[in-house]
Amino acid sequence: MVSRRTSLQSLVASIPFVASLFGPLKSAQAKPAAGLLGRWGGQLVAGSTTLRLVLVVQDGQLPILYSVDQGNQPIPADAGTVSETALDVTFSAIKGRLMLKLSDKDLLEGTWSQGGALPLTLSRLAEGAVPEKSALKDLGDLSAEVKAGQTKYQIPALVGGFQLLRGKAQEGREVVAGTLTVTDQTRVREGQLWHVGSITKSMTATLVARLVERGLLSWDMKLGDAFGTLAPDMLPAYRDRTLAHLMTGQTGMPTNLSPFDMMAQSGANSPRDGRATWVAKAFALPPQSGMVYPNNGYVLAGALCEAVTGKAYEDLMVEEVFKPLKLSTAGFGPPGQGNPQGHRKALLGGRLMAVGFSAGADNPASMAPAGGVHISIPDLLAFGLAHSLGHQGQRTDYLKTETWRALHTPPPAANYAFGWVEREDGSLWHNGSNTYWLAELSFDPEKPVAIAAAANRFDAGEALGRVMAAASAEAMTRLAKSYTKLH
Repeated sequence: MVSRRTSLQSLVASIPFVASLFGPLKSAQAKPAAGLLGRWGGQLVAGSTTLRLVLVVQDGQLPILYSVDQGNQPIPADAGTVSETALDVTFSAIKGRLMLKLSDKDLLEGTWSQGGALPLTLSRLAEGAVPEKSALKDLGDLSAEVKAGQTKYQIPALVGGFQLLRGKAQEGREVVAGTLTVTDQTRVREGQLWHVGSITKSMTATLVARLVERGLLSWDMKLGDAFGTLAPDMLPAYRDRTLAHLMTGQTGMPTNLSPFDMMAQSGANSPRDGRATWVAKAFALPPQSGMVYPNNGYVLAGALCEAVTGKAYEDLMVEEVFKPLKLSTAGFGPPGQGNPQGHRKALLGGRLMAVGFSAGADNPASMAPAGGVHISIPDLLAFGLAHSLGHQGQRTDYLKTETWRALHTPPPAANYAFGWVEREDGSLWHNGSNTYWLAELSFDPEKPVAIAAAANRFDAGEALGRVMAAASAEAMTRLAKSYTKLH
C-alpha cells in the first residue's frame, strides 16, 4: 500500500518555518581539506520513502550529487561553500540545499532541505561504490514495530495504526509506546493528541471542496479575480493562475514568506488578521519555476475561505470538516497538557528537549491552513478512510464522488494533488512536521483502508517507515480475510 520511492523534488517533509530560514547562497567557494575529498553515500529517509544519494567532493569545485534510484544523473551544486570540515551548498535545479559537517574521518552529518529539512548522514564510499539498497528487513507486526522503533530510535513517544471497512463495520487498531516527554515518564495512551503538520493541507482542501460544491468558490477561478480586493498589488504572473494551481504548487509562488515576515506574524491580533497581511506579502513574492511546495498556497486558500464566508478559517474547519466527519479530537496548535509534547535538540550538546504547550511550540497560528492541526490517531485514520470511501463512491453524503476524486488527482506530469502525494503504487500519502513532530497518513483509493503513524520528534522517519509498513501489512491481511469469507 505504501510506496518507498518518490523524487527529490516532491519530498514533502513539510517543515514550514525552518525551511524559510534557508535562503539562497550567493558565494561559491570550494577549498576542501583532503579529508573531505572523495565519494560519500547514504540514504535520505522521508517517512516511508528512502532514496540512495551519492555526493562527490572534488578539489577546487563545488560538489556533485547523484540520486541513485532516479536515473543516477549528475546534479551539480551551483552555489555555496566548502571548507576544511564542512559544506553548505545549494542545487538550484532541484531547489535543494545540503548542509553537512565532518563528524569523524569517514562520516558527514547534517541536513538536506527542499521545502523542509531532513536529517542526512553520509559515509565514505570506495570508488565506484553506491549505498546498499534500502529494505525493510525483519519487519515485525505493528505492535512489535512501534515498541522496537520507540526504543531503538530513542523517540519519546511513537504511535501507529490503521482503520478499515469490512462489510458495513469499521474496525481499526492503534498501538502506542513511550512517554509524554523525555522527562515526564507518564506513559502515552491510546486516543491522545498528536500534531500532524502538513497533513492539515488535505483537510484544508476538503474544506475548499465543500465551498466549491456550494458555489462559493471554483477550482478554475483566477487568482486575480479571487484575491483582487485582498491583494490589489498582486504580481501579474499570478493573476491568470487558478485556485487549483495555487493548491497543487503550480503557480511558482515560493514555499514561505521571508523569515522576517514569518516572525512578524506572531504580532498579529488574531490568526485571521495575520492571514489578511499574509496574502499581500505572498503575492508580492517573485515566482519560481516548476512545482513549488505550497505552504503559502494553503494559507492563502484559508484566507479565501474566510473572505467568501465571513467566518474564520478555524471555525469553518469545525463546521465543515471536523463535525461532519466526526473528528471530535481535532483542533489547532500544540496538543494541550496531558498529551505527548513535541521535542527539539538543544543547540549545545544536542540533548533532546520537550517544547511545551505554548504558541512557541508551533508555527505562527495564522499558518494553520498549511499545517496547524492536532488530532488523535483514530480520528486521523477516520479522515483518511473517509477519503478512501469517498473515492470509491461511498461517501456521497459529504461530497460528490467526482469532488473526492478531484482532490486526489494531481495535475498532468505531476504527483502532488490537493494535500496528497500520489505514490507509484496508486496510494495517496502525505506527511507533516513543524520540526518538533513527524506524522504520516496514507489511504488506498481502491480498498477501504487508511494507515497512519506519528512521533513526537522530527527525525523519526525510519521508525515511521517501518510502522507504516507493518500497519499496512496487518490491515491488508485483515481485509483479505474478509474478502475470503465473502467469497
